[in-house]
Amino acid sequence: MMPRRFTSLGQLRPSGKLDRELDWFFNRAECDMGNQSNYLGMLGRHGPGSAIPSPEDAAEAAHRARGIHRCLTAMDSADAGVLQCAYELRDWPVLLWDALGRLTGVVVRLACALDRMPDDRRELQFLERVRADWLAELCPRTAVDSTLLRLKHEAQARFARAHQEYSRVRGSAPRQPRERSGS
Repeated sequence: MMPRRFTSLGQLRPSGKLDRELDWFFNRAECDMGNQSNYLGMLGRHGPGSAIPSPEDAAEAAHRARGIHRCLTAMDSADAGVLQCAYELRDWPVLLWDALGRLTGVVVRLACALDRMPDDRRELQFLERVRADWLAELCPRTAVDSTLLRLKHEAQARFARAHQEYSRVRGSAPRQPRERSGS
């Protein structure tokens, strides 16, 4: 069976719940479950620390993050990596983000495959930035240069497959019972 071609990002839009869940996991989960100073909280409930989550909220966030992490590790690592590239917020060139939106990180990572992938995370981030700047230069010439369009189509297919796999794993993942305290 031939893979279906997507013409717009709107066709790839995951369900709102899964989209919010993955965005939260890759960008805000650590903040919601991290150890935080109670100094601002001591200034009162209407003070600058009033938005600090309670220990119960932090525990709930940790439980939620473990469930999402469990689903991501149950997936093929390439699909989980596509989701990380798509959802992890980065400082991409505006022109590139405007052209690709959620697919920007996936397209940049695909463009990095043209080079030897470094083992060090900082070197990889540098390589991604170089490739992102190169791709941003291609944006105005998209009609002339098909490199960006080919990468975008490949990214769309990988993003759709990764979301389908996450949805499948998430739907089939058994719910973990909460541990009881005491006895």
